[in-house]
Amino acid sequence: MNVVWLTSVAKGVARDVRDGALALAHLHRARGDHPGALIARDVRVRGRLDRLRLGTGVAVFGPSTLSVEDGGGLTGSALQIGEGTYVGEFANIRTAGAPIRIGRGCLLAQGVTIVGSNHGTGADRPIVEQEWHGDGVEIGDDVWLGAGVTVLPGARIGDGCVVAAHAVVRGRIEPLTIVGGVPARPLGRRSRDADEASAPVPVHP
Repeated sequence: MNVVWLTSVAKGVARDVRDGALALAHLHRARGDHPGALIARDVRVRGRLDRLRLGTGVAVFGPSTLSVEDGGGLTGSALQIGEGTYVGEFANIRTAGAPIRIGRGCLLAQGVTIVGSNHGTGADRPIVEQEWHGDGVEIGDDVWLGAGVTVLPGARIGDGCVVAAHAVVRGRIEPLTIVGGVPARPLGRRSRDADEASAPVPVHP
C-alpha cells in the first residue's frame, strides 16, 4: 500500500478532528457568550468571537457558517446580528476582515451568503495572492432576504427592504424597497398603508 497516500489520509483525518474540535469549542463559547440567542449545534463559528455580537432572540440554524476572521491585509472583522433576527439553514456569513451589521427583526432565508470583502482581480498576479478589498455590509432592521440571496461587499440595505430569491445585492438600497435580479434592481416598494402596498414578490420563506 502506498505510504505517501496513507500519510496524506492520516494528516487529513487529524486535520478534520482538530478542526471539528475547534469548531465545537467555538460553538460552546458563542452559546455561552450569547445566552439569549439560539445557535444550532451544526453551526460552524470561526474566528474572533470577541467581535461577535448576537442580540436576544437571534436564531441561527444549521448547517451554517459564521466566520469572523481577518485576512488579505484587512483587520476590521466584526459581526453583529440584531435582536430577533432569524438566520436559516446553509447561511454563509463571512466578515473577511470587514464589519458586517445585520439589524433587528430580519429574516434571512436558506442559503443566504453575505461577504464583507473580496479578492483583488488585477492581472499582474494570481487572484489568490492578491489583497482583499471591501468595507463590509450594513443591513437595516426588518429586512427580508429570500433564499439564495448573495450580498456583496459594500452593500447598504435600508430598513424594511425585501430582496427576492437568488438576487445579488451590491451598493445602496433605499428603505422599504423591494428588489430582485442580478444585479438586484427595484421591483416595487413596501407601503405602511396596507391599501397601497405593492404586489407580492415571490420570495421563499
